[in-house]
Amino acid sequence: MKENLGRWRDRVTACSDHRHRPAGEVFLKRPAQIATLAGVYGVVAFATLFFARQSGDVAVVWPASAIAVGLLLVWRRHDVRSDAAVIGVVNAIVNILAGLPPLAGVVLGVANAINILVAFWLFRFAGLSRTTSSRLRSVVTLLLASIAAPVIGAVIGGVCLSVYSLTNPAPIILAWWLAETVSNMILLPVFLYWPSAARQAQFALRTDARARERRKNELALASLGLLAVSLLPPLLDKGGLIQLAGVAMLYFALRFGMFSTALTVAIYSGTVVLAAAVGFWPLGVQTELAILALQTQLVLTTLPALVVAAVMSQREHARRTLNETALRLQFALEGANDGLWDWHFPSRTAFYSSRYREMLGYDRDAPASLFLWSELIHPEDRERVERAFGEHVSGESPTYQAELRARTAEGHWLWVLDRGKVVERDADGGAVRAVGTLTDISGRKKLEEALEHLATHDPLTGLVNRGVFERGLVRAGSRLDRHGGRVAVLLVDLDHFKNVNDTYGHAAGDLLLEATGERLRMIVRGDDLAARLGGDEFAVIASGHSASEFDGLAQRLCEELSQPVSGAGFEVRPSVSIGVAVATTGAHVGEELVARADRALYAAKSAGRGTWRFFGGRQASASG
Repeated sequence: MKENLGRWRDRVTACSDHRHRPAGEVFLKRPAQIATLAGVYGVVAFATLFFARQSGDVAVVWPASAIAVGLLLVWRRHDVRSDAAVIGVVNAIVNILAGLPPLAGVVLGVANAINILVAFWLFRFAGLSRTTSSRLRSVVTLLLASIAAPVIGAVIGGVCLSVYSLTNPAPIILAWWLAETVSNMILLPVFLYWPSAARQAQFALRTDARARERRKNELALASLGLLAVSLLPPLLDKGGLIQLAGVAMLYFALRFGMFSTALTVAIYSGTVVLAAAVGFWPLGVQTELAILALQTQLVLTTLPALVVAAVMSQREHARRTLNETALRLQFALEGANDGLWDWHFPSRTAFYSSRYREMLGYDRDAPASLFLWSELIHPEDRERVERAFGEHVSGESPTYQAELRARTAEGHWLWVLDRGKVVERDADGGAVRAVGTLTDISGRKKLEEALEHLATHDPLTGLVNRGVFERGLVRAGSRLDRHGGRVAVLLVDLDHFKNVNDTYGHAAGDLLLEATGERLRMIVRGDDLAARLGGDEFAVIASGHSASEFDGLAQRLCEELSQPVSGAGFEVRPSVSIGVAVATTGAHVGEELVARADRALYAAKSAGRGTWRFFGGRQASASG
């Protein structure tokens, strides 16, 4: 079952490059590519043999195989057996045309076909393809694969040629292997690092037209410089001056990236080999020693440039990745409306992003000394925040998070969410660096306050509701036990409220309730609590030291709450009845105290309304 799934997955992968193409294109493209491969290989192979015969019996390089493998890698072949067979046939034809017997030509064709297969499979196994990033590891892998790939083909071809020429096979095998290896090192990087359309588009997006024009001019000048130093060895008849070209190619590696360097290496090497073949090069290539010297010079001249280009490309890739990561973080922070802070504890230095500064009302260039955290935190929040941060620094909590009020440049208090994490510690576990964000949560806090107000206050009068009133009783009882004194509950009821609604309408009733709530807030003292319990019933929790204080408060309530309330086309003269109950211990402050006040309220209504009564039969000192 697993084998069947594996074969099916391989088929899907092999067809992935064609699933979006027209059917005709899929069937016509491969034959066209094979024809192109055969034509290019045949022309290059024949030209190489021709120039090799002009200067000697051995070719300095064998570019045909490297070009063929490069094309197959560019075309992303998954099965190259048919391609290798075509190359074998073409190679056999070329060798027969060059004067070899048919049998020797066929054997050499088979050797070259095996060479292509081994090289392609080895490069694919090593992970080398056009999608391979220009890293130093990929260059080292390319060099090792280039050395290993031609071994089998060199042995087969060398033995065949030694049998044909009745000579020692070792020099022939070595010459074959060297020509193939040098060719792979010089030519394959061009195919592997040929920029895709996507990479070209990214480069175009990253640079403007003027920068691209400057780059073209610089590339042209560098090419002229390379040409000038390349002419020195043949003109001065000093082969050692080839190292100057290596220095020039290092400039390409430092300035123009992997592909430009690889292309420069290929063009330069091809030019040198061609010049040597026609005799325009010191030492020539008539002897095996001269060929070996030229091959060594080419590798030592071009290989450092490829390595340096790979290192620079890797650094550029890392820099670009870092910049992209930083941009993503910046966009994420800006989208989230967050500020960034970064603290380094040993040096006592800190970084605050521009959004961080703007959030607190400062300029982007404001000095970091303005953001001393201990001075920005609200005094009521400081201890809690410092404790939370200390727990994280000491390792007690995985992250730090705290909601607090921060002082802005204008002196206002802004609710923020401060989050962070220690990202670097020393050998002893001490915090070295911490990074975090600051988020403006004032809008959320306002919403929470609004929801809290809706949950705890009467929407019509703005007074607290019954739930808050009951919690207020508990707090008043606790306060009474701690500080002594007395606590009173005053229940206030609007007399004949139903008649107001029936006579003037519910709008008038609502207006009377609103006016009663507003007057209650004005009458009660700062420590007292006024609430609407429901309907036309209100209540006050008051603290004091004598019953006369509560008597005076009840009198003020009767007087103020009986003042006329005017509206559109009507005027209401209300009256209120008030029941008062007083407790001297916290145990009596609760439902029992409210029940006593309710009985006192009933007594006030029974006495004719518009007055107040104390629980226990105490009379009002005056009537409202």
